[in-house]
Amino acid sequence: MLLLPVSVIGVEFGGSECYYHLEPNSTLEVHYTHSVSLTKVVDVYRLSENGIYFTKEMWQEFLAGQPIDFQYKQGEFYVKEANEFLGKSWSYWFIPVNNVTVLVDGNTVFVQPRKEGVLEIEVKEVPYILSIVRRC
Repeated sequence: MLLLPVSVIGVEFGGSECYYHLEPNSTLEVHYTHSVSLTKVVDVYRLSENGIYFTKEMWQEFLAGQPIDFQYKQGEFYVKEANEFLGKSWSYWFIPVNNVTVLVDGNTVFVQPRKEGVLEIEVKEVPYILSIVRRC
């Protein structure tokens, strides 16, 4: 039983990885501060055993590296919705000013330490015991 594979969302940063049990149509949100505009950005993904789907981006400014097209405005945010399959993994490179927080199904699973690095998000299978020992 403890060695049977289970589907998880792996969140890795700076060599440290944790796992969150994958539910049908789990959501993952990456909240961060844009390094040029210093405003809030939220990227939203839908996760399944098939992989990662980009579903929404929300941002507050139109400065370098930020989208210029949006579908609607929600409060302080410009919003662009999509349904784009990204594969089984997706990564970001963040610096300390980004102040990254990752939520899965509304639960905080990662807060960026005060260092730069690559944030890797991956849908995969691991032994059940590993999903417990390395739970986010």
